[in-house]
Amino acid sequence: MKKLVGMGLIFFVAAGSSLFPLWLTPTDTQAETLGATPPQFQTVAHTPATAEALPGQPIPAGQVGRVHEVYFHEGQRVRQGQVLLKVLERLPSVQQQQLQARLHHQLQALATLERRLPAATAPELAAARRQLADTRQQMAHCVPMLSFVYVTAPADGIITGPTATLGDALLAHTPVATLTQELPADTTLLLTSVE
Repeated sequence: MKKLVGMGLIFFVAAGSSLFPLWLTPTDTQAETLGATPPQFQTVAHTPATAEALPGQPIPAGQVGRVHEVYFHEGQRVRQGQVLLKVLERLPSVQQQQLQARLHHQLQALATLERRLPAATAPELAAARRQLADTRQQMAHCVPMLSFVYVTAPADGIITGPTATLGDALLAHTPVATLTQELPADTTLLLTSVE
């Protein structure tokens, strides 16, 4: 018996909910007596924007180095500050910096000797050139320090065109991807009231 009453109640609620809005809408005769015309709606088709249709901004690397790891793919939604790339950066070691300073001084000393050419002797010039070649050879055998730096997303959006891949050499202005602003919500039909 309880099941029968429960089924009847569910049927009554379902039938009533489909008729309920009809009770609230005035009939044509009621609208004429009230002097009001019911609003009419016009259907407007809306085509959703796609990622290809929206303009994108290139994301510059801002770093110099070689791409070590890539953390994004095309079509991925990213947030501002999200890491996109890990870049291997070469930094001069302390020994390289010292040799570079020595090389600079030796080049200046050689230029000074060459300007005083009649007064400078051939053995002095040969010794200066040997020291210069020796410093350059030492610099060629120095191992640089390695460090990792990261490229992050400048704003929220969607990656629409990745351009950097594993192993690419980057300069500060090299674009690593194209970022498109987030797509608007997809509304396929809009109703506008026509008065």
